[in-house]
Amino acid sequence: MAQPSRPAVVGALPRSLYLETTNRCDSKCQTCIRTFETLEPPADLTLERVRLIAEQFPALDRVVLHGIGEPLLNAQIFDIVAYLKTRVAAVLFNSDAIGLTAARAIRLVESGLDEYRVSMDAATAATFRKLRGVDRFERVTTNVARLVALQREMGRTTPRVSLWFTASRANVEELPAFVQLAVDLGVAEVYVQRLVFNGLGLATDANALHGRLREREQALLAEADALATRHGIAMRASGLTTPLASLHGSGDGARHWAGCQRPWTLAYVTANGNVLPCCISPWVAKNYRGLILGNAFTERFEAIWDGERYQRFRTDFESDTPPDPCRGCGRLWSI
Repeated sequence: MAQPSRPAVVGALPRSLYLETTNRCDSKCQTCIRTFETLEPPADLTLERVRLIAEQFPALDRVVLHGIGEPLLNAQIFDIVAYLKTRVAAVLFNSDAIGLTAARAIRLVESGLDEYRVSMDAATAATFRKLRGVDRFERVTTNVARLVALQREMGRTTPRVSLWFTASRANVEELPAFVQLAVDLGVAEVYVQRLVFNGLGLATDANALHGRLREREQALLAEADALATRHGIAMRASGLTTPLASLHGSGDGARHWAGCQRPWTLAYVTANGNVLPCCISPWVAKNYRGLILGNAFTERFEAIWDGERYQRFRTDFESDTPPDPCRGCGRLWSI
């Protein structure tokens, strides 16, 4: 595989920033690393710290406010969004919507958030409980329907609401019903993700679909796509492609991770200030401490970005033996 051209690093900070606004959560997802391991002490990012980090970037195109945790548990989340919208074109986050009360729905709309991505993974209460680890399906659907209705009442088109479905053998039978759920809730977009697996809970090789779709699963994807088309629902997947193309995969080349540009184009900061190479890395790394490239609370970001640890990470990435979290990327999970 030819090596992709890489953006300049020195003197050019990334224009995409991931801020983990909290690492606390009110779900116990059976595919999430947080359910099974504690990677960092519980923490929330404060508005003050978000300012200190964001103001070091001369230009940002996008800020993503999720990581290993539920953003709505951060008491300052709406103030954080409102501040960032004075500096950044696009601000978004994924959420389980469990805590999206009527009052919070109003604040969410008024904050200026551009996208609100609801992680559900199921079209029935039983599968939701199996995968998400909590009995909150009815609450989530009620909260999402209320948010969509509120937007209509207020005449607002943002945040753009989407339903997210991490496809696996445990839930793929419900994908067409999941599209119908989006129709019923008035949500215009469904996003199908690959399973990021690490052997814990239901995040296993046996539960993954990527590169191993059977006839039945392809038929379910086709049925869901036809239903979405009929109702004007956009069905998307990572890599700006279709769910079918994403789950089919593009083969296991010798350097299957090499198409990723994240070490050159984005940065991820945890709720404790630790800078990691991307948001997928903590889910799969065998050596979490080895992932940490600096700390945004104690170091200038430019020094971290241009520093020895980040440069070594990029050099290793370009070799035939990439850094720990990248070894399966593009094959075991999505680039």
